[in-house]
Amino acid sequence: MKKLVLALTLTFAAASLSAAQIVEAIVLRVGDRIVTSTQYAHRLKDAFAEIEQTSTSDQIAAKKAEFKKNLIDEMISELLIKDRADRIGVSVTEAELKEATARLKEQYGISTDQQFEESLQKSGLSRTEMEARLRDTLISNKVFSRELRSREELTDRELRERYDREKERYRLPERAHLREIVIIRPDNAAAAEKAQQKANDVAAAARQPNGDFAKLAQTFSESGSKDKGGDLGDVARGELLPDLDKAVFNSAAGTIIGPLATKSGWHILKVESRLPSEVPAFESLKDKIRKDASDDAFNRDYKAYIDRLRKDAYIQINEKNIPNV
Repeated sequence: MKKLVLALTLTFAAASLSAAQIVEAIVLRVGDRIVTSTQYAHRLKDAFAEIEQTSTSDQIAAKKAEFKKNLIDEMISELLIKDRADRIGVSVTEAELKEATARLKEQYGISTDQQFEESLQKSGLSRTEMEARLRDTLISNKVFSRELRSREELTDRELRERYDREKERYRLPERAHLREIVIIRPDNAAAAEKAQQKANDVAAAARQPNGDFAKLAQTFSESGSKDKGGDLGDVARGELLPDLDKAVFNSAAGTIIGPLATKSGWHILKVESRLPSEVPAFESLKDKIRKDASDDAFNRDYKAYIDRLRKDAYIQINEKNIPNV
């Protein structure tokens, strides 16, 4: 079950200054709202955990550094929006919160309260924290709908012009449709030798004139794709391990590759088809171009809006109180 936290885009619940909070170091103050060192550290910890779960090992360090670099500005923006909501009288009713919670459950395929509580627990959230975050998201959406200008949808002619102007942005890389059979490498040397022989035998069977690769995958593969007959779908050049990538993109459609040894085991691949790098036709991209155009316009408007709010706001950043996480 996916983490509910992924659906909550504004995850920082700001607090108004109170006597109980004065004893803790203040990292950020926007008007009468503050961010304490504990709140900052908690936000960073949650984000880092999410990055570790959703990124490859070579991406983690850079993504963490980028998030930490932008975190103060992100928090300032969130507090400015909350302050603006107060000024213009925007709030969220309990009925709206209940409806949004129901939509969240539906989005993640949650049908019972028990499943919901379990999902929150896995995300490290209490029900109260989840509702606070969801309330902040709803308030922000209300502020945006009231304060940011509405954008008319582009006509087909305007979308076509954008497609012609930016088509390289939508270019697909060279791809191959693959099936795989994976034999896991055991830790024991004698067992590993038997596993390698098994991989050799399965590869030989796959190369026979009547070899059924999909059936062999369902029977012998130790990968999660076995139930789909080893079908990996389309894989772009550069997505596989270097040795596998080189072998696949130097092979013609119909080729059986391997077994190729990696640290985890032996891989037997079938190149079902090869697809060249290409720009999809306009009609297949029209909906995406429309969404991209709307997103680009929103991002421009949002940045200008936050800049305006910052000019009139009292903002204090205490660098010395930022936790070294």
